[in-house]
Amino acid sequence: MNLWEYAGKRVRVVTDEGRVFVGNCTDYTQPLDNDPEIASIGIVTEPGAGYAYELYENEIKSIEVIE
Repeated sequence: MNLWEYAGKRVRVVTDEGRVFVGNCTDYTQPLDNDPEIASIGIVTEPGAGYAYELYENEIKSIEVIE
């Protein structure tokens, strides 16, 4: 999965636990910069709320760009 392709786009992510996140993918972190060494993305579901969800590649079941 090439998570860096989703940075800056609006996405819908389904996790392996069935949770659904819809929002703006604000950043990508490569494996070497993460502990544990797994790529991740940040998703803001509520603009202005002051927080983002970090989702690791191994937790993501599916991801798609939405308009």
